[in-house]
Amino acid sequence: KILGICDDFEPEIIANFSAQGEVRTSWLYPLEWYETNTIAVVKLTEELRKRSYIKKYVTASTPEVYGNTDDKISENHNYYPSTPYAASKLAGDLHLITLFKRYNFPVVFTRSANVYGIHQQLYRIIPRTIIYLKLRKKIQLHGGGNTNRSFIHIRDVARATLKVAQAGGNGEVYHISPDDDEISIRNLVKTICNLMGHDFESSVEIVDQNFGQDSRYSISSTKLINELNWKTNETLLGGIEEMISWIDSNWSIISNMPLEYIHKK
Repeated sequence: KILGICDDFEPEIIANFSAQGEVRTSWLYPLEWYETNTIAVVKLTEELRKRSYIKKYVTASTPEVYGNTDDKISENHNYYPSTPYAASKLAGDLHLITLFKRYNFPVVFTRSANVYGIHQQLYRIIPRTIIYLKLRKKIQLHGGGNTNRSFIHIRDVARATLKVAQAGGNGEVYHISPDDDEISIRNLVKTICNLMGHDFESSVEIVDQNFGQDSRYSISSTKLINELNWKTNETLLGGIEEMISWIDSNWSIISNMPLEYIHKK
């Protein structure tokens, strides 16, 4: 069906954002993660490589393929995945690299920091924290919330993806990340508590860390900035405030929606 749509439309650019992306659940159903993130990618691109109308195939990868990082890393860093999710994404990426080497398939990779913004899945950390505070529910901090992450607004990611699609080099990888917004999950939740007027200590509970959860992802966007003239426009604080306002404005709908990830086989 996808190939039929492509053949009717003949797009010059295809961007693939689809993936099984839940880390914790990937340990429960690893085969399904490989079916989606590896096998489905192989099936699709084995046919797409034969379509001459395709000028660029952008695949949204993940920095989790690098595993835990101590310092800001560039795009040529070694791979060391820690979860079935990360390994399955890497396997799909590696196959795409073989297509580029053998057939000059015009693939280009993006790997972004943690994406957030309005309309995000409600079980993700920023909307989940806001919703739990409104419901007066305890927010679970895995391992005390000491893992460090960088968060980047979806509008910045969208602009970066467009630049990569238009001018990125075939076979190249581009990191999408802010330079100064790295924050621990604990401090992220504390920031949201402060913005919403809630006491942090009474709003959270400490639970065990997820197995294989990397303590830090820190990627450098120097290549994207220098080669494609990209920069971030959004601030984390401004993005969180926007998210709070969006949830408040749509509370009658959001309050009746599932707040947990629902796995569908």
